[in-house]
Amino acid sequence: MRILLTRDSVAAGDDADAPHAATVDLPDGLDLPAALAALGLPRPRLPLIGGGRATWLVRGADGTALAVLAQQWPQPRPLPAGHGPLARLAGPDGVVRLHVEYRRQADPEAEYYG
Repeated sequence: MRILLTRDSVAAGDDADAPHAATVDLPDGLDLPAALAALGLPRPRLPLIGGGRATWLVRGADGTALAVLAQQWPQPRPLPAGHGPLARLAGPDGVVRLHVEYRRQADPEAEYYG
């Protein structure tokens, strides 16, 4: 399965190669948590933020929030829309488009339960 992953910039100096696109091929049949781990999310793919606290939302192509990532968490936490096979998020071309939105130092628990 082909994944097109983009992410927000975290600072002006990070804008040079925005939207930080990467295309990755993953095995078919993965769910979102397994795919995020295979993609290296949150680490090492996301930049480290000074102070050790950063929150990110993984969104599908339609903008639906699928998971919350936090620099201080060891693994992503899928939201209700993020459960189920990843293939259901594929577009007509078979590509799954995921965007990682930077939420700065927002409380990840509030983003998750909000």
